[in-house]
Amino acid sequence: MNNNMRTKTIKASYYHDEGFFNKEVETIFKKEWQWVGRSESLKKPGDFIATKIVDYPIILIKNKSNKTLGFHNVCRHRASKVILQSEGNCKKIICPYHGWNYDLDGKLSNPSNFFGSADFNHKNHSLFPISVEEKYGLIFANLDSKSLALNEWLGIFSKTINQHYNDDLIFHNELSFDVHANWKTYVDNYQEGYHIPSIHPQLNRDVIWEEYSIENNGSSSVHSVPERANSKQPGSFGWTFPNFIFNVYGRGIVFQRIEPIKPKWCRVVYNLFRPLDVSSDDFESNEGKYQLEVSLEDQNLIPDIQQNLQSGIYNTGPLSMKYEASVAFFHDLLIKKISKGV
Repeated sequence: MNNNMRTKTIKASYYHDEGFFNKEVETIFKKEWQWVGRSESLKKPGDFIATKIVDYPIILIKNKSNKTLGFHNVCRHRASKVILQSEGNCKKIICPYHGWNYDLDGKLSNPSNFFGSADFNHKNHSLFPISVEEKYGLIFANLDSKSLALNEWLGIFSKTINQHYNDDLIFHNELSFDVHANWKTYVDNYQEGYHIPSIHPQLNRDVIWEEYSIENNGSSSVHSVPERANSKQPGSFGWTFPNFIFNVYGRGIVFQRIEPIKPKWCRVVYNLFRPLDVSSDDFESNEGKYQLEVSLEDQNLIPDIQQNLQSGIYNTGPLSMKYEASVAFFHDLLIKKISKGV
């Protein structure tokens, strides 16, 4: 046990206060890598995905050199979105507002009939770029041009994922849920196994929750728990700050993210990957069903926790030195990032 760990949770107001949420966006989500899509969605030049990091609309696009690039989805003229569809293919990026068009590298073509001022130079009005890297068949984006490289950001977390991920895995399906809870409420729940016997009956039958352990290192937590006899579930899980997760329930791997939407809402997204030699029906009946079951069990409880955090009755609570050290670890990382960024 870590005798230096915090013994109480962060303040309840941090889970619903609009001002604190805005600080998180500025100091965390504009600076940390975010998993935003899958590499297989961008196969040929012109393929694109339009999505968001919190309230920042972005574009991911494959250029003519077959490289994945990222841009803010903001026209340099009058701030319209340049792409309105969520996905597709284009030869050029044409703004629907005034027809300004950009090539697949985000460079603006000289707009005809614009009649700009004498100092207007279209070459100075390319789309605003964002950082993009790919790993594990996923696309990660970062709004901060001065960010760490993705591998450096992942650190030892990569070593753990590599024990379960290989290039022979294929995409199975995506699950997405909007949950009436702050993103931290969901991360808190993920960061401990103390609730397993109360909330997850099947998982409790498969693992020895009393021996659930979590190794906290850098900005990541690697979870492990012994499996019971005849269980097919090795119980391997992991989280890295602020919201990137992997889960292993038997075969394949599940990647998960917890997206902040509003102070009191988050979106939980799962991408399930299965081995090439495992059929879709087989995987769905086993690992797919298992992941969905665990997720829904959490979702039945977490919105109620959020409501109580907003009630004004609860402020902070005690943390178990044995079972909730990683909740404390998450809270300390959060405060450190917020304080550093202000």
